[in-house]
This record gives sequence, structure tokens and C-alpha cells, in this order.
Amino acid sequence: MRLQLVALLIMAAAWLGCQEEKPQQVKTGQEGKPLPSFAIQLLDSTSYIHSDDLSANKNLVLFYFKPTCPYCRAQMRDMLNNMEKFKDKELCILTNEDLKGAKDFARYFKLNRYKNVIVGRDTGSVVLKTYRVIAVPLTAYYDNNKQLKTFYAGRMGPGSFLQ
Repeated sequence: MRLQLVALLIMAAAWLGCQEEKPQQVKTGQEGKPLPSFAIQLLDSTSYIHSDDLSANKNLVLFYFKPTCPYCRAQMRDMLNNMEKFKDKELCILTNEDLKGAKDFARYFKLNRYKNVIVGRDTGSVVLKTYRVIAVPLTAYYDNNKQLKTFYAGRMGPGSFLQ
């Protein structure tokens, strides 16, 4: 009985952590406020950059994912199919999951081909805590001053990007 309860809790957590729904613009109370300060562990596992070091004077798209989430994978595919819309922006693709999953995700989508893409791990889950998010994918748009403009929870369709 105890094992069944544990299995049920694990399944519920997996379901809550990865949902496809119509993307909803979420009011976080952080609109107009700067990107939170956090460390990003890069895929080589030894290098870190800080959120403050992301490109100045460029709009930022922050995409938070779970490597095994099918909706995150579908949204990443849609984003890559629309990369012309992101050419003048920096994409920061983050997870708080293990680094192996992030590496596999980046390798699968060949994200190293793009100069404007940073993939890494939010080691302290700062983004999730700041915006009180329990499900992925999430997409946040910041202006060139790194102030939050819009925040979306759920998978966005291919026509939704940067409207």
C-alpha cells in the first residue's frame, strides 16, 4: 500500500510539472522588474555564468523546461522552426533538473548551432521560486534593460512567439 501511494505521488508530481494547456499570460507582480539574479551552470558542468552577465541591450527570451516533458520538447521544436523571430534576441534555455538531461536536450535539438542561445541549469531554482511556478514550459520575455515584459505558462503554439 505504501509503495502504491509513493508511485501515485510521483505520477501526480510528473503530471503537475509538465502540462499542455493554452498558453496563459500570467501576471506575476514582477512586470517591469529586472531579471532575478542567479547562477547558470553551463553544460560543460564546470563553467557558470551569472544572469547579470547576459547580453546587454538585447531582448531576452527565457525558456524554462523539463528535459523529459513532451510539451517542452514540442515548444522547443516550434521555437527552432521560428528562429528568424529570435535572431536579434538572446535565448536563455534553463532547467533545474540534472545536467545530464539538459545536455541530452541540447544535443537532441542541436542548440550549440545557435550563437544567441545559452543552455544551462538554474542551480538554485531561482526563476521558479521568483515567479512561483509549478509547471513547465514557461516562457518569459524581457526587454533590452532585462525588465520583465510578459510571462507565459504552458506550451505556446508556433504562431504565438513574440506577438
